[in-house]
Amino acid sequence: MSLSLDHSSVEELNLALRLYRRLLVRLLLILVLGFAGVIGLAKLSTILSPPYGVYFLGQGLVTWGLLGLLALLFAEFWWEGRQIGKALNHPGLLDAPIAGLLGGLAVIGERAATIGMEPGFFHGPLRPIRRR
Repeated sequence: MSLSLDHSSVEELNLALRLYRRLLVRLLLILVLGFAGVIGLAKLSTILSPPYGVYFLGQGLVTWGLLGLLALLFAEFWWEGRQIGKALNHPGLLDAPIAGLLGGLAVIGERAATIGMEPGFFHGPLRPIRRR
């Protein structure tokens, strides 16, 4: 529950930070497993039809695998951007979730600073700002 568009509770900001951490881990998994899958498709294509491989609609299985990986990355950015936008109740993140991901951390930092908090290490939970 948001107080207004300019203020967020600690729980909402921690949720948004948790979603950012989840996004980074899921992107790493998608990229590692996706490229391993594309390499597997290349080997399978060559095994099924040596020496050139299997072609579907004029493109090889590797090309289709890379297009699928790109679509999966796009979907992940869009979905997580929408979730972070809902957690922050920020219209920019809700309208353009992929582009808004770049500025989402700035929104979290700004809102956290207004309540005297800052994000922890690796987008960790909020903690009070240390005075030096």
